[in-house]
Formats: sequence, C-alpha cells, structure tokens
Amino acid sequence: MENNRNRMPRVRQALVALATAGGLAMAAAPAQALDFYMGAGIGQSNAGLNADDLAIPEFDKTDMGWKLFTGLKVAMFGAELDYINFGKPSGTATEVRYKGLAGYGLFYVPLPVPFLDIYAKAGLARVDADFEIDTDSFSTDDTKFAYGAGVQLKFGALAVRGEYEKFKVEGAKPSLLSLSAAYSF
Repeated sequence: MENNRNRMPRVRQALVALATAGGLAMAAAPAQALDFYMGAGIGQSNAGLNADDLAIPEFDKTDMGWKLFTGLKVAMFGAELDYINFGKPSGTATEVRYKGLAGYGLFYVPLPVPFLDIYAKAGLARVDADFEIDTDSFSTDDTKFAYGAGVQLKFGALAVRGEYEKFKVEGAKPSLLSLSAAYSF
C-alpha cells in the first residue's frame, strides 16, 4: 500500500505537466488552430501474457477492449487523456482484468492534406490489473510509460481513427488495437 501512495504524486505531476503544456499551447496558438475533441473506440486488446507466464494449461490473451478519450490539438502538437478497458482475457480457471487512465502528448506529422492526420503519442498510464488464477487473486497498480501511433480521417467535425497503444504493468505489456470515432468542437 505504501508503494502505491508514493506513485500517486508522480501521476498528479504528470497530469499537471500535461495540462500545463496544453494550456501553453492554447495560449500560443491562434484560435482557429485549436481543435478540442472527444471520442470512443472499440478494438482488440492483448493482455501481453501467455499460458506459460501464468503457469496454467490454456489462456486466451486477447479480448474485446474499449476506450473513451478527450484531447486538444494545436497545430502539430496535442494532449490527450484516455480511459482504457482491456476486457477480460481468460483461460482455464483464470481471468485477467486490465483498465487504465493514460495522459499523452501527441505529435502530428505535418501533411499537405487537411482531412488526414498521422500521429504518434507518448506519456504515462496508470494501469490497474486484477488476476484470478484458480482460487488465488491479486492486483497491481502501475504507473509507467505508454506509447502509441495512429491515423485519422476527418469528415468535418467527425473523424475516424485507427490506433495502436502499448502499456507496461508488472510482468506484462498489454496493448490495444482500436477503431474510434471522434467529434471536434
């Protein structure tokens, strides 16, 4: 428990830094270049574990995952906050549940086509992992580096995104490949 308390200030500091960077970007950019958006996505998650890691005979490390996100884009840069639920990968008498909150800085590749964005993102994610193996259960909360990349097609205020994100937790590296819809304000 003491270990988790020591991590919380780091998460708060990272979120404050992300919000500050977003605020500075908003102040420095002309109003027409500011893009605030919200969205949701669904895709395939991968627990980043296999049957050998869990010492069980059978484990399906994939499941349906989903996410909610909000962010802002200013010229080539952005900031984004995501909630991710990786579903419940399971196996013989085993179930794994991952969910997390991630804060990212984004870099958009400058392209001459206004309806297409290609971007990379990096930041911190706090991932909560709950494991149930036979009659044993345990949990871990980790705040570690997360990254991803994606492509976005814009249709006015609506956008469709394809994205890959990778996370780290104790003993695993879960990921999410998703298709999302976003709306810009």
